[in-house]
This record gives sequence, structure tokens and C-alpha cells, in this order.
Amino acid sequence: MKKKIGITFIILSFVLWILIPVIPFLSFSAAVKTAIVSGLFIGGEVFFWLGALLAGKDIVKNFIQKYWRRGKKDEDPS
Repeated sequence: MKKKIGITFIILSFVLWILIPVIPFLSFSAAVKTAIVSGLFIGGEVFFWLGALLAGKDIVKNFIQKYWRRGKKDEDPS
């Protein structure tokens, strides 16, 4: 159960990050836009790290290997 909640938190963190570029197009004042973007930024980070803690070391390790640390594919030596 903890792993499912952790994965959900990680997915939610990416959703919060995706919403950040939308905020400038809303009809709020600059101060409100800044507050919303700051909240989304902080919320995204918090949900990611809480999700990583709940999901566990193995899931985070597999996620990082799959999406961030791709191996060098058939490099051309020339």
C-alpha cells in the first residue's frame, strides 16, 4: 500500500510541475501568480520526495535508471 501511495505522490509531483507553465496565462495579478507558482514548485518537490520515501529504494532506483541515466547506445567512434 505504501508503494502505491508513493508512486501516486511521484505522479502528482509531475502534474504540479506541468501546471507551472500554464499560470502566466491566467488572469490573476502578478503577486498571485508568483504565489501560485511558488506553491506548485514547493508542492512538487515535497510530493516527489515523500513519494520517493514511501515508494522505496528499489522503485526509485529503477525509475532513475529507466528515465534519467540511459546507457550510451551504440556510440559511433568516428
